[in-house]
Amino acid sequence: MEQVASQAGFSKRTVYLYFKNKDELFITVAEQGLVILRERLEAVGVDDLSVQEGIRSILDTYLWFAREHPSYFRIIFQEPTPQMMANISEKLRRRVEEHEQACLGVVVRVTQKALAQGLISEADPMEIAGIFWGAVTGIVQLSMGGSQSVFTRRTREQLSQKAVWLLFEGMLKNGGGQGGGRAKKNAIRRGRLKP
Repeated sequence: MEQVASQAGFSKRTVYLYFKNKDELFITVAEQGLVILRERLEAVGVDDLSVQEGIRSILDTYLWFAREHPSYFRIIFQEPTPQMMANISEKLRRRVEEHEQACLGVVVRVTQKALAQGLISEADPMEIAGIFWGAVTGIVQLSMGGSQSVFTRRTREQLSQKAVWLLFEGMLKNGGGQGGGRAKKNAIRRGRLKP
């Protein structure tokens, strides 16, 4: 807190007027990043896109965020702990949860659309969204956390795209996950074939 206060040109005491502790300050910074990510994801307009276009746009937006805001990405997806979240005000915790739910909600809406169109087998949209989100986040974190020689920005984006489409193809009805219907799955993935 002393370092933050010094850099901001305030006394440590003044900083504590705005934040009850360093966890609250840290999570407030994370919230700023979540707002940026949420606004960009909501601007994608997945409701007006095909499932494939929606997936592609969400992935592009998420990778853009990791590329353009790596500090926020780390703060949001690597640093917060359950202890930190327990140590902040209820009001801040609710706001952060709302932003997280809204970000994941964009993926859930695409998942619901895929289910409604009969593209994928029946499943919980929130679970599917969590799997997609987790896979891409893990790949991005590998490239940010010491594996720079193996996972560069270019390879992380390629691996993220591959992971998302492999997951999507594995969930497709009529051959998904069984190796069958590969030509149809590839055409759907590339947006050349409407299911």
